[in-house]
Amino acid sequence: MESGRSISVNAVVEFNDVSFSYGDADVLQGVSFSLAKGDKISIIGSNGAGKSTTLKISTGLLRPKSGIVNVLGTSPEKREIKRKLGYLPEDASPYRLLSVQENIQYSALLRGVEDIVESTERVIDLFDLSHLRLSKAYTLSRGNAQRLALAMVFVHNPEVLILDEPLNYLDMNMQESVVKLVRKTEATVLVSTHVVSTASRLTDRIMILSSGMIKWIGTMDEIKTDTDSGETIEARLGRMM
Repeated sequence: MESGRSISVNAVVEFNDVSFSYGDADVLQGVSFSLAKGDKISIIGSNGAGKSTTLKISTGLLRPKSGIVNVLGTSPEKREIKRKLGYLPEDASPYRLLSVQENIQYSALLRGVEDIVESTERVIDLFDLSHLRLSKAYTLSRGNAQRLALAMVFVHNPEVLILDEPLNYLDMNMQESVVKLVRKTEATVLVSTHVVSTASRLTDRIMILSSGMIKWIGTMDEIKTDTDSGETIEARLGRMM
């Protein structure tokens, strides 16, 4: 992997001919795309399409087999870039033996937040966790654990949000709160999901990934325009994948 070389002056996240494999299994094949500041895009694809792998490469957790990846003008593997990212993995698992408050404070500390107390209180309120602040993470329901994980992602006001199935396990009210938060943020947002409604609620643009290759990038309105009369958007996307 080449790193540290900017591909585009205006790109916040950029993949240039990126490939990745697990052993002999090709997961990504020549993937290229870029996001400018404030862009919000969802990656849609079936299981095994390479969505989560793309997100992990964006965070520097995985190194591609070939190609160039830059985030905020340099390699996502660098410590200073990681502090500017907010990453939510699928089925995120906060530190089980720490309390809700301790998890958030630790996340803030790792990312160099100056006022940890203020930032912790802000996201505790934002994700309605006040009544759970002293609860150990292992005692939380799956939905409350997801809210905690999201609080840990947002505590440092990241410049880039990388979210893998962010609405999983959340009740309807919290889903709406997260949708509004993502829509309102000035951060550049990259979402992975296999649920079309999740993509349409969180972002205006989608990228269809199939068998490790980009099949299409565009807006939800373009998908609706191209959909045959009587055909659902899901069916249309299924054909495109």
